[in-house]
Amino acid sequence: MGSLYKILSYLLSPFLQIYFYSRCLYGKDNWKDVQNHFGRPNKARPSGELIWIHAVSIGESTAALTYIKHLKKQNPRINILLTTTTVTSAKILESKLKDINGCIHQFSVADNPRWIRKFLDYWNPEKAFFLESEIWPNTVDQLYKRNIPLFLLNARLSPRSFKRWTYLKKFFSSVLEKFTRILAQSELDEKRFKFFSDQNVFKADNLKYANSALPCNDELLSKLKEICKNKKILAAASTHGGEEAEILKAHRELKKEFDLVTVIIPRHLNRIAEIKKLFDKYHLTYQLRSQLSSVAADIILIDTFGEVGTCFRLTDVAFVGGSLVPIGGHNIYEPVALGKPVLFGPHMENALEVRNLVLENKVGFEVKSHKDIVVYCRQFFSAPDLLENIKEKTAKLTRNEALQQIDEIVNFSLQKFCNRDKR
Repeated sequence: MGSLYKILSYLLSPFLQIYFYSRCLYGKDNWKDVQNHFGRPNKARPSGELIWIHAVSIGESTAALTYIKHLKKQNPRINILLTTTTVTSAKILESKLKDINGCIHQFSVADNPRWIRKFLDYWNPEKAFFLESEIWPNTVDQLYKRNIPLFLLNARLSPRSFKRWTYLKKFFSSVLEKFTRILAQSELDEKRFKFFSDQNVFKADNLKYANSALPCNDELLSKLKEICKNKKILAAASTHGGEEAEILKAHRELKKEFDLVTVIIPRHLNRIAEIKKLFDKYHLTYQLRSQLSSVAADIILIDTFGEVGTCFRLTDVAFVGGSLVPIGGHNIYEPVALGKPVLFGPHMENALEVRNLVLENKVGFEVKSHKDIVVYCRQFFSAPDLLENIKEKTAKLTRNEALQQIDEIVNFSLQKFCNRDKR
């Protein structure tokens, strides 16, 4: 199966190139960076030790940043190569990486043996850390052949992926066994991974618990507070198609009882034009974050990057998307870390442990439609003491053992790795 996968990877190379170039036409890739996917760098490799960290998108990138800062604190001289997949994550990371000396960003290399060899020949990492579900057979194989330790941090395996891989258990097991260690983010994920590879899987706290609070644009926050003065606020973050309509329906109902402003932060900013059409459909006024005026509208639509932390600090109640539609959910711990109640849909397969944590502590609440959103918002808008109670509960949820656990497992694993015979 492994040989067949490699052959297909080579045969599909021309189509993959066409695919990545076509993404540039829709703003999903950059013309100046698209060559990264084919193992061609456009930044210089610094001299000295280099660690490769790979994360797919925004949530994983934030967790990766937390780990990068931790590594740099331990050893300021090491260099970090951070690869991500999406333009959105790259734009958000751009300003943050400027403050971290010796950290370079590139777009991820596609899982083609020739391109990966080119990538590894150039960057020559000492070790590699992948985040969550980034399991690419050819990439894993090339790292294994070069005797480069590879760790999967915050590892998760969704029910769909688990079911799919069970049909190819022997192949998937052979891939996972090449990881030096797999650190599962929940007991359920640990159980799923151990079904395929029992010897190198361990449970560790979710790395996202250790994330710093999302950054705040103080100037924007002050302006938004002035615009929304004496109003109730609902912030809907990381929304996908189909979710904005539910938020707008909830807004219309709540508007009958409360002086309300709803802030919408879509997951992908290339959907701004699509979302604006909904406002006309629901007869709601709006203004863009890039064109803020002092006159309040029904909706403030965020059309710039990096504003989620600011909006969570502003809001009374937060909704996190990718959960009313079958995406798998995004990071619902972020608003909770800022003392806010969080609403989310039933599709939280990618973050079941965090979901269970906030549900058990009654700081997060599952909703199935705009009707449920209305019910919970009505409760919180009508009783400020409930919001204060949420702040007290969230303060007790702070957990920061993930980095220590990772250090212990990684250091122990590297000692064994160095002491064994070369592969």
